[in-house]
Amino acid sequence: MNRNVLFKFFDPVTLAGDQIRGECFIRITEEIPKAQIVLTFQTKMYSKIIEKRQIPYDQSNPQMIPEKLVEKTQRIQVTMDSPLRQPKQTQKKYELNGEIMYRVIRNYGTLESFVYTQELYTGQVKPGDYKFQFSIPTQYNMSSSFSYKSEDGLKQAKCGYKVTLRIDLPDEARTLMMESTDVFINGRVTSEGEQFRQCEGNIVQYLCLNRGTVELSLKLNKNNFIPGEQMQIEYTLDNTRSQRSISRVEARLINKLTFIDDDEIERVVENVKVFQQNLGGVNSGQKLERQNASLEIPKSLRATIKTSVIRNQYFLQMEAIADAFLTWLSVPVVCQIPINIQESQLPHKINLEGWNFLPIMNVSVNAFSNLTVQQSFVPT
Repeated sequence: MNRNVLFKFFDPVTLAGDQIRGECFIRITEEIPKAQIVLTFQTKMYSKIIEKRQIPYDQSNPQMIPEKLVEKTQRIQVTMDSPLRQPKQTQKKYELNGEIMYRVIRNYGTLESFVYTQELYTGQVKPGDYKFQFSIPTQYNMSSSFSYKSEDGLKQAKCGYKVTLRIDLPDEARTLMMESTDVFINGRVTSEGEQFRQCEGNIVQYLCLNRGTVELSLKLNKNNFIPGEQMQIEYTLDNTRSQRSISRVEARLINKLTFIDDDEIERVVENVKVFQQNLGGVNSGQKLERQNASLEIPKSLRATIKTSVIRNQYFLQMEAIADAFLTWLSVPVVCQIPINIQESQLPHKINLEGWNFLPIMNVSVNAFSNLTVQQSFVPT
């Protein structure tokens, strides 16, 4: 980080539609006859899947594939953030790993990025420390901040927001100083009220003998959570119409991550069980009514997001299990409720020891008047 430009945000995470409020601190080390200070807010969203397929390759005839299209490192270089508007012709289409040739296929999903720009100050600036407050408007329909990268780097996605301060020298047509920092947003939830699900199924035994019906219901008092929070659930297990016991109830949280490319083809990247907790069962002819349980949301979860490029979803499932000898349920008795996970960040602390602020250039920015829309860059 450039120690001559520091950012402080009053809220670690901003709710979409609210304003991002904070302060920026600038240290000028030499007099500038004419400077232009600009603050920008940029959004960026994309998903990317790189596939590698082995193809026939003849080492004795290397000209069958032009060398300029071949990447000869261990694997195709993949990065989370790539240069803006990088020409597609610079992307390698093949990878040579030892004596094995791979064809590289990139599946991109991109969304237009928005850039808000505000000119803060134009004029002479003397050496010293300066600060100003800013208030950046956000759009009501913005999605939560999200970032994903697989271990091999071949699957990546990002919904990111960034604030950049730039000091330009217009007479010299160059930038003297530029510093950026990420900001975090929580998308708005359409419904935060009580959630309820109910399901039932028949218990069958050897030779498909019907042994009655079991009913399971699940209730949440809300469906919006932050990582690390305790989820309070209430469930009822009715086994009064059954001749066989329910051995246990499994509570689990499922995470499903899907990328959608520009051709609207959906690819499931992850569909995993985040955690599972076993709860007590019930004997035949009995009923467990309004049982309470507490489940901790893992602190490492990424935020829920649902866009035309990325879908990161979470589902709370509860399933009644009858696994006695030669006994099973004709259909799974599973209650499922989608839940929303919010973005969570700790407050960021900065050290201003040794800074002595001058009263000049204490600017307060309350609106971003200029709005431009540009096509999101495609990462390589």
